[in-house]
Amino acid sequence: MVGIALIILGVVFLFAGLYHVFIKTPRTRAQFERRTAKTSGTISDVIVKTHRTKKRNRPGYNETHTYKISCNYTVNGKDYILHNIPAVSQPTVGDGVDISYNPEEPDDAHVDQYTADPDANKNGGLIILGCSVVMIVLGAIIQFVK
Repeated sequence: MVGIALIILGVVFLFAGLYHVFIKTPRTRAQFERRTAKTSGTISDVIVKTHRTKKRNRPGYNETHTYKISCNYTVNGKDYILHNIPAVSQPTVGDGVDISYNPEEPDDAHVDQYTADPDANKNGGLIILGCSVVMIVLGAIIQFVK
């Protein structure tokens, strides 16, 4: 039973890894390649969400926070805004950020500090693929070798 569960989980990981390597990475790379122009922007809003989880075997709660920002930037005298950008740490309204944008469509943009490099997606996908192979092989050994 454990062997079959590992095989099934390995297949799920296999598809997730293939998605990252062959779909998400090329899509992200294409975005990076067309966003060649640079400008500076300003953080205009920070949304903080607090998540509480009950502590194990102790009274009280653990709190974690997630942050989403909005940024304003200007290209050729026209103002643009990016919404719902996930941030790792809490930024401050008014902080400066670097913006990369598509010169043909200035509203096609990303904040450099909060955007993952396409190679990070590929590396993550390769790690997931490696885990899937290990799970499938272990599952097959457990299930079929007795």
